[in-house]
Amino acid sequence: MTQNVRTVPLLVAFSLLASAATTAKADAGQTEPSCLYLHETRTDSKYAFTQASLIALSYARSAWKEAEAFEAERKAESNPQTLLIAMMRHTKSASESYACAETVLEPYKKSADQRMIGFTADLAAGIYRRHRRLNDQFLDLLRNLPDLSDQPTKRADTISTIEVERGKLWNDLIKATTLTLLGLVDQSKTSKDGTLQTLVITKAERKELLDRLLRAFPEVKAQGHKPGASDLMFIASLYDQFLAGQYKSADE
Repeated sequence: MTQNVRTVPLLVAFSLLASAATTAKADAGQTEPSCLYLHETRTDSKYAFTQASLIALSYARSAWKEAEAFEAERKAESNPQTLLIAMMRHTKSASESYACAETVLEPYKKSADQRMIGFTADLAAGIYRRHRRLNDQFLDLLRNLPDLSDQPTKRADTISTIEVERGKLWNDLIKATTLTLLGLVDQSKTSKDGTLQTLVITKAERKELLDRLLRAFPEVKAQGHKPGASDLMFIASLYDQFLAGQYKSADE
């Protein structure tokens, strides 16, 4: 696993954007996110919470793709104003995706199971919220580009700080994902040697979660475990390893 830090491409982009005279046209107003997902909230169900966590992760992937889309535009476009508009658009779209990830997890913060579901939902939702706040900082930087045009060191410092903080958030999401998956283990059923080998979900529920994962991350089995995989793909691989692993389903 590696930190997929985009600091260098961003600094390259900023060297072009610094020549833009104004950000007024680029700074369109932000709208409420439109979150489309099929999910029945059941705050007492570890299966439903894991399903919500996968939906949230798929939104995180949408946010990740916005950065990739901007990189593709940056390579094909040289006009600073056009690049500035593109960067702001993709950043705002990413924030909408993170907002949707937070929204699907929000009800589970009030679960009666505060030890696992409530605690983990609060942790994961907070991670996506902090991603949005980092994007807000980045947008502020873009809006103030003319004022910072003669301060390249300050710009670089702000960008690198945002990227370092974002890397920490991916590490935090790895921890939240681990807690989510461990919550699926039935603590009341042990084998003869005293180990835990059974899940609280059925074979059908397990298959649904795996199918949902593969729809969002079709390449996870081929790429998730490879050296150099992105943090997001590594997190998806944790679901794959666990759900496709040796644990017995509740109805086996």
